[in-house]
Amino acid sequence: MNRRDFIKYASMTSLAGMIPSVLAQNPSNAKILVLVELKGGNDGLNTLIPHGKQAQAYHDARSKLKITSQQLNRNLELDQGFYLNPYLKELKYLWDKGDMAWIQGVGYPHSNRSHFYSIDVWNTADPNHRNTNGWLTTKGLLSNKPNALNGIIIGDDNMGPFAGKDGHAVAMQNPRTFRRQTQYLNRKRYRAVNDSLKHLLSTQNQIHAAVDLLEKKLHNSSRQAVNFPSGDFGRDLQQVSNLIVNGVHLPVFKVTLAGFDTHAGQHGTHNNLMYELGGGLRAFYNSMQKAGLWDNVLVMTYSEFGRRVAENSSQGTDHGSASAHFVLGGKVNKGIYGKEPSLIDLDDGDLRSTVDFRQLYATIAQRWWRRPNPWHGHHPLPFV
Repeated sequence: MNRRDFIKYASMTSLAGMIPSVLAQNPSNAKILVLVELKGGNDGLNTLIPHGKQAQAYHDARSKLKITSQQLNRNLELDQGFYLNPYLKELKYLWDKGDMAWIQGVGYPHSNRSHFYSIDVWNTADPNHRNTNGWLTTKGLLSNKPNALNGIIIGDDNMGPFAGKDGHAVAMQNPRTFRRQTQYLNRKRYRAVNDSLKHLLSTQNQIHAAVDLLEKKLHNSSRQAVNFPSGDFGRDLQQVSNLIVNGVHLPVFKVTLAGFDTHAGQHGTHNNLMYELGGGLRAFYNSMQKAGLWDNVLVMTYSEFGRRVAENSSQGTDHGSASAHFVLGGKVNKGIYGKEPSLIDLDDGDLRSTVDFRQLYATIAQRWWRRPNPWHGHHPLPFV
């Protein structure tokens, strides 16, 4: 390996992450998890909107930012006195169909309002910050064989829940760009003279093997008859859909919708994000349904934290704690899970969490993948 090849390869390592030598394809009954990160801290109160006994407290806390009664028509009504954000109306069809569930009050004990700290907690499943590996690398949860690829991250180079040497995932902007970038890697095999070079050469060979498989799967890929929204989020979901429809049935895919740090002017920004989220996921559902794969997919949102109950003086909301998240899929048990947090009995202005986020992970492990629950003391929820 000459110096130019080495530099070109080294510049790709942060993008590629840990790439195994074989792109594994799960059988047709694969259980695929699609993680949707709502980056910046999504305001759960304006996503799953209280309209029952806590409606007055919600209105009192948000004179400018509340979703008004006039906006909440019966077509948006869910169960237990809750309404769907009007700009998420594309997902109401999935609720009515029975393919959507909400989990309210999701957080962790003694929550931290730092973006970096809190997303690290979600990524590692460790509120005490003693673990540096992603929660998906937990022993027994996914394959730890060197020839198994566990997931693909689209549109972000942060390995997040796959962090660590056993993550066995690849991060890319899109498969086409990733395959083009690998042209910079030398196809020749070299004899390593030290451990560091041996690792680099081994990973280089693994990248080529993964790319060869991607090209094999996508070379004659079928064109989807579903229109996705034109934004980054819609395009990323379309990439995930294209991979799944063409036989790349990995355990996990991850996409990100950014922009939820709404300290000022939240009203328009958050509505636009809800519209983008709903439109992208409805198109993804349409694609999976047409391919007969909707029962094999579970979509789950997550975010580092929610927002504070009261609006601020800039017509926004500041960093909070607990929030509401939803799951979608053909095997989802419709409902609103978890105890509704009080809008009056607050923790220094924040909602008190009623569901530990590790219960979501435990549900995925035990009820979706049929694996032992590695988070003892955090019981699964019956949303799947």
